[in-house]
Amino acid sequence: MRVNGHDLSTATGFIVEHNSKYVLITNWHVFSGRVPGTGLPLSTTAGIPDEVRIAHHLKDRLGTWAFQGESLVGPDGSPRWLPHSRGYRVDVAALELTNINKEIQIYPFNMKLADRDIGIHVAMTVSVIGFPFGLRPNAFMPIWKTGHIASGPDLDYGGPPAFLIDATTREGMSGSPVVIRTSGPYMNSEGTVVVQTGAATRFLGVYSGRIHDNAEIGCVWRPNVISEILSMSGQP
Repeated sequence: MRVNGHDLSTATGFIVEHNSKYVLITNWHVFSGRVPGTGLPLSTTAGIPDEVRIAHHLKDRLGTWAFQGESLVGPDGSPRWLPHSRGYRVDVAALELTNINKEIQIYPFNMKLADRDIGIHVAMTVSVIGFPFGLRPNAFMPIWKTGHIASGPDLDYGGPPAFLIDATTREGMSGSPVVIRTSGPYMNSEGTVVVQTGAATRFLGVYSGRIHDNAEIGCVWRPNVISEILSMSGQP
């Protein structure tokens, strides 16, 4: 994230395809520079982000990357990014990408992974995929951090469409996709064992950070909030 041409912070995000357009998904607090749940400024000195620089894959050059900037502000000064209809109460937001040249190869995240019928329960192992402290081993390949489901996955934490995980996440992982990844047979939501070879993955949502500075408990927003944000773009 940048403000007035200066680096402000790092975060994680992922790109989805919607109506033949590419959209960056991350947290509301990343784009807004404000505290989730309150709308107060994250910092009184750093300023509000006006640009995001994204590390994109280069076409036909595996392992090579290039930064492309995307303005967060439109010509009229209003935000280009879309929040949820509940505003800062849902810490997920979307930005349509417009600065993509022919040298860039986009690999959109497969949102259909949210529909994979892998049964989930408390204490199950999950992966949070992102860039703690902005670390990027092997160019910009992300780090997979292990955690566990810490609250009832079918129950919303405190009312919003979210649940909790216990994971040692760190600054820079805001906006990370959270998944369950199994190898070999797994149990579906009805308790039936599904026999398969290889890995199966279910997308669980978007990580938005710890709920308290002294706890390793973090919040994951459910996949349906992404669909709800995209539906607000005026496109089906």
